[in-house]
Amino acid sequence: MAANMAEILSMRKPVAREWTDPKSGKVFLRVRTTDASGKVVSRMFSTEEDANEYIGTLDKQRKQYGRAVAIGSDEADALRIWREFVSKENTDGRDSPALRDVIRVAIERLKDGATTPALESLRKQFIDAREREKVSPRHLSALKVRLKRFLSYFDKDEPAGSVTTEAVERAMASMNAGGLSPQSVKGMREAAHGLFSWALKRKLVTKNPISDADAPKVIQGEVGTITASQLQGMLRTALRLQPRAVPALAVWAFCGVRRAEINRLRFDDLDLGRKELRVSAKVGRKGRGRVRYVPMPEALLEWLAAAQSAGAAPLGKLVPGDDDEKSEGVLNDWLVKARADAGITTWPNNALRHSFVSYACAMTEDYPKVSAWIGHSGGTALLEARYRHAVPKDAGETWFDVLPVDKPKGKKAAAPRNPRSKQSA
Repeated sequence: MAANMAEILSMRKPVAREWTDPKSGKVFLRVRTTDASGKVVSRMFSTEEDANEYIGTLDKQRKQYGRAVAIGSDEADALRIWREFVSKENTDGRDSPALRDVIRVAIERLKDGATTPALESLRKQFIDAREREKVSPRHLSALKVRLKRFLSYFDKDEPAGSVTTEAVERAMASMNAGGLSPQSVKGMREAAHGLFSWALKRKLVTKNPISDADAPKVIQGEVGTITASQLQGMLRTALRLQPRAVPALAVWAFCGVRRAEINRLRFDDLDLGRKELRVSAKVGRKGRGRVRYVPMPEALLEWLAAAQSAGAAPLGKLVPGDDDEKSEGVLNDWLVKARADAGITTWPNNALRHSFVSYACAMTEDYPKVSAWIGHSGGTALLEARYRHAVPKDAGETWFDVLPVDKPKGKKAAAPRNPRSKQSA
């Protein structure tokens, strides 16, 4: 009897008939048809218009393709899910891709992802590799946080090779909708791009889906700085209470190096004869760094001499520690204590480097030169936008007049002994 009913339904045009839900008592229009296997399939509709549209589509496709157009229950569920998605996208004002394109992409993802590691496994391999490369602790910590958050928008067991650019863009759209700032989204995108670039070089995936996903536009605001009097109070307090910290803090303040570079610099990198700081490729950004020279102002020479007189031997690393992680811990302790002892309660992010750049730009108005000093390879547009008005123009020289003790005008700074010279050896 069931077989006969299936045969009858497969031959005639479907008709919408009223059907009452025995539980709710609600009346629907039911359309009964058969799928490719002969199984009877019922679809319920709330309006006659929807039912007739469904019937018309089935009838048209049956005439064109015959029984091959009949769909199974799983396919019917898939179509329902798709229509719900399209309805939501249209409500939110976004255009939806064609269903055939979505299916085609899904099939390609299955093909590409069949032999690639799961996303979580790939993330762990990448982090392990970065740890072996001994990247700075701050960079590694930020990388872990950003990758974990980025991949939270995907299934951790999803094959890495199945991730598409469209999926990445949808994830970033969700991040924006969730209230994350463009800068945060951009940071997570960069971390994910590094992950897939690393995997691509090792042939763990066949493409980098992040490359074609547009990064969010970030409007850079002006940077946070401290005043020359705050710098003076901090350095003078450190000179009195922890003189070993003074060379690192002073080089940071008067040469504008990066935090990670401070942890790698040695006293041998301070050429007191030429009054230049040498930041080698090894000390600079790993993988992208190249040697650069930063002039050492007279104020820095004064602080180095004062620290040496207070018992800080100019030997080894500016910040002691067998590796970057240990040096970072020492540097952080020095900075926190120096600020607290000086009574400084507000401290902007990366204050010493940003302050150096701001005061140097105000004093010289030579953005290409300052850009070269700090190892900035992105041109001067961003530098001018963020630092041009960070401090008043007439305040530029005040930063470089901060000395260990007040001295009469015109008195020349005394240079410390050069640890690289034969005399000091």
